[in-house]
Amino acid sequence: MNKIFELFKTFFVIGAFTMGGGYAMLPLFETEFVHKKKWFTDEDYMNMITIITSAPGPLAVNSAVYTGYHVAGLLGSIFSVLGVIIPPIVIILCIIPFYTQFRDLEIIDKVFQGIRPAVVGLIIGAVYNMVKKSKIKGYWLIVPIISFCIIVVFNIGPVFVIIALGILGFFKSIIDKEKL
Repeated sequence: MNKIFELFKTFFVIGAFTMGGGYAMLPLFETEFVHKKKWFTDEDYMNMITIITSAPGPLAVNSAVYTGYHVAGLLGSIFSVLGVIIPPIVIILCIIPFYTQFRDLEIIDKVFQGIRPAVVGLIIGAVYNMVKKSKIKGYWLIVPIISFCIIVVFNIGPVFVIIALGILGFFKSIIDKEKL
């Protein structure tokens, strides 16, 4: 039961204090799950990131399901998800009645102007750490760049890119085995 409470508490804090969506949460996930709590090794963490970013749904919820199950099974998943979704639900429900009164205030606009670049920095930091730890070698080094270009330049959804690259990886593994 201690693990379940620890999961709930950890995800509650993540849900309450992380702005900018799932990708902005990645550095916090790594700090909490790998370095502080030791729930994952670096390699396990990279595998989790691969799965939660490939699955449909919000990253925060996907990470809660995955981490909760990894640490404490089904009950761990349930309490992790509750922990990560309760804070934003409560915060949004508290903000909604006042939003229309305050949305045009210059101070609110300034606050968001400060938060946006910080979120971009968090995301860039997460990408940098993922690249360092991903052990990508050989021609696979070009795949993230090509993926980015396909998504941005040709406006192709990331789901299709992920599926196509999964298929490419599958066939490459077959070809590599035949070479042996």
